[in-house]
Amino acid sequence: MDRRQFLKWGSFLTVSVATAGLSACGGGDDDPPPPPDTGNPENFNFLHGVASGDPRPDSVVLWTRVEGANGNRAVAVRLQVSTQADFSTLVVNENLRALPEWDYTLRNKVTGLTAGTRYYYRFLLGQRASTVGRTRTAAAAGTPLAQLRFAFVSCQDWNANHWAGMEELAQQDLDFIVHVGDYIYEAVPGGSRVGNVEDRHGMLQLPNGTAMPDGSVYATTLADYRYLYRSYRTDARLQALHAAHPMIAIWDDHEFSDNCWQDRQTYTSDDDLTPRTARRRAASQAWFEFLPADVSLDTSNPSFQNIQIYRAFTFGNLATLLMTDERLYRADHIISEQTTGQAIGSTLLVPAATLASVEAQKIAAAGGALTPVSMLGDTQRAWWQDNMGRAPTTWKLWGNQLSLLRMQVDVTQAIARLIARALVLANNALAPAESSIATALASDLAAARAAGSYAGLAYTALRAALAPLGIDNATFEANIRPAIESRLPAIALLDRFILNADQWDGFNAERKNLMAFLKTNGIGNVVALSGDIHAFFAGQVMDDYDAATPAPVMVDLVTAGLSSNTLLSGFRAAVDSDQAFAALRELVYSNVGGTLINTFDATLRAFNPWLNHVNTNAEGYALVTLTPGKLSCEFHVLKPVAGGVAPAQPATDSTRVLEVAAGAPQVSVL
Repeated sequence: MDRRQFLKWGSFLTVSVATAGLSACGGGDDDPPPPPDTGNPENFNFLHGVASGDPRPDSVVLWTRVEGANGNRAVAVRLQVSTQADFSTLVVNENLRALPEWDYTLRNKVTGLTAGTRYYYRFLLGQRASTVGRTRTAAAAGTPLAQLRFAFVSCQDWNANHWAGMEELAQQDLDFIVHVGDYIYEAVPGGSRVGNVEDRHGMLQLPNGTAMPDGSVYATTLADYRYLYRSYRTDARLQALHAAHPMIAIWDDHEFSDNCWQDRQTYTSDDDLTPRTARRRAASQAWFEFLPADVSLDTSNPSFQNIQIYRAFTFGNLATLLMTDERLYRADHIISEQTTGQAIGSTLLVPAATLASVEAQKIAAAGGALTPVSMLGDTQRAWWQDNMGRAPTTWKLWGNQLSLLRMQVDVTQAIARLIARALVLANNALAPAESSIATALASDLAAARAAGSYAGLAYTALRAALAPLGIDNATFEANIRPAIESRLPAIALLDRFILNADQWDGFNAERKNLMAFLKTNGIGNVVALSGDIHAFFAGQVMDDYDAATPAPVMVDLVTAGLSSNTLLSGFRAAVDSDQAFAALRELVYSNVGGTLINTFDATLRAFNPWLNHVNTNAEGYALVTLTPGKLSCEFHVLKPVAGGVAPAQPATDSTRVLEVAAGAPQVSVL
């Protein structure tokens, strides 16, 4: 095969066609000469390592960045690819140019490769070579495949905890890594980070940025976003991870802006009234420049939707992997922040009935269309259905940033149970009736909620439940009522709440539409690989969580953040800092003899029976071994940072193994 190089500078992707039998010292008569006037290679280096991504049966994307000043001129770089670790023979030996308009990053797609094969690659500046990277092509479509082994990760914050998990992952024997988003965090925190992050991660200083009232600064310009990617990629552990395994990546919100939708940011309640098109385009371009993804960016298109990153992969006859974009096309949150004036009630702790009502109104106003309540957008949803419908593989995997699992808490029921437990602890004679006490109190509290006030609450049901236990009215008024009313939350909190409406719980109609599609078409063995929420979850995705008897359709596995603050820590901060939520503290944690006990896991399991595994106080990653008969997932919980130092290897503190057998949307926790 003749070796050719195709340059597509409009979307910044060079393409090399592999051939066999090239010597390491030269590329043959058809080798193009080095580009002229490209500076002195000895003045440059590969400070940010190498990377590969998007492995397909005949291609892979290779990446590096050249560091060094060159008067805004291109820099000559040579790419070499081999099946041999010593590069004794080459399949690619190409001259490339690192261009200033793309921040001297190189993205080169190598085609004509052999399926299911290990390759080694390196870049050269003159005679000085980069780190050697390893990559692997996918098995050809339809090829019988006995096993796939991969990891999926999410949420790697420079300013939280540590990156020792990356070092551990780099040592694993994997086919690829799936990154489901939050590769960077756009906001640099203000104030002290002592005790919260390893010392080797110094303070970041954005070149531009926009300050927020809390002292943090968020990336605003292309220079800001490029600075973040450059900074993250200086960490040797992230470099090692990229050099060891090809990565299939998608973005979530922090690659642009926390809880974003389309080109809108949501730092304040009315922030998203103003389009931030230039900022969105800058964020997209920086992601495009620094991630080895086989996608195109059209810089001549003035829209913020000038890039498409949702895409599909096939691995033999074993697995199809769909990577979706759940930010660029999504509608505004069902209940906008302008309506509530804050995140509470809009994206966090949203009354379930209100959310469902507003969603139904928006659908009705759109003539039944899902467009105003969609996370995927109409075009991507049709693409997802088409690819799911015709996938010929045993397993269908979904690289899905945001959990599909229903996460709800009925505060009325929860508070009634807490108070019933407290009454029993104060008077053990009540223990046999604890359940009936909780049920009766919940009934009384529901009546108070309907009335909109605790005033005049007679506790009729509770008095009736306590009477057979010898609790008369005088005892009730003297002991029981004060104990109850010292623990009651604000009346508005007596409701059933959706924990997080930024994830799929906030787009329930579209979730039901997707589940109906799978169910109607008999599409099984579908497993989502999710992240974002900074906790481990595993469970069943139901056809309709609000039905009297919901039926499972698929499985969702959710990894904790690789380095992030935990979900528990966020809710603990909320109940500790806001007096309005203080009465809910015991639903989140308790303090026993100075030891903090996580009660949040149990609270979530109590109101979400489809959750088979919950760990809200962990950082870590997920390892998956996939065979025709089962998917085995190992959640790795990492040791914490201590005294500003990341843990020594092995960084894993504990593991939890979950299995999904082919043929049934169920999770077994081993």
